[in-house]
Amino acid sequence: MYESPGNVHQVIDAACVRFASAENIEELAKSCDMRGGMLRNKLNPNQPHQLTVSELIKITKETDNHDIINSAILEIGLIAVRLPKQGSAKPLALSAMNVTAHTGDINRHILEVESERRLTRHKKDAIVTKANSTIRELVFLISDVENRCGGAGPFMSMFADAVLSGIPMPGM
Repeated sequence: MYESPGNVHQVIDAACVRFASAENIEELAKSCDMRGGMLRNKLNPNQPHQLTVSELIKITKETDNHDIINSAILEIGLIAVRLPKQGSAKPLALSAMNVTAHTGDINRHILEVESERRLTRHKKDAIVTKANSTIRELVFLISDVENRCGGAGPFMSMFADAVLSGIPMPGM
């Protein structure tokens, strides 16, 4: 039997609200050749105006805030991660430690949610933000290793060596 999913744009609407509260809408609108009130309306789920794809790309590039685009892609079951820029490599150990730290933060948030038996919007946003940061760090790590070694074989060998030598693994 078909069950109505309700508002299928709820995730995108929440992202628009978060975006509007995080960014300076007046300045952003000016830099995107738009009126501040119009951009504010387009980010307000209670208004009929909606962002066009080109406007979404403009405001994302201008602010480097990918929240709305990530939410739109999530609606179709995908996750997007910005690829690292050439020359933005950092030590592999630092990348691995960042992944572990982000994973630890996610675990802490989950334990708090479990003990309180409720997931607030703020806590949900914190978990999603940390999860996205973790995915981004993993992509940076993979990209860096691939660029250094030129293939997946050396990466798998390095990963196996790291695990066997005692790299901290979340949940273990």
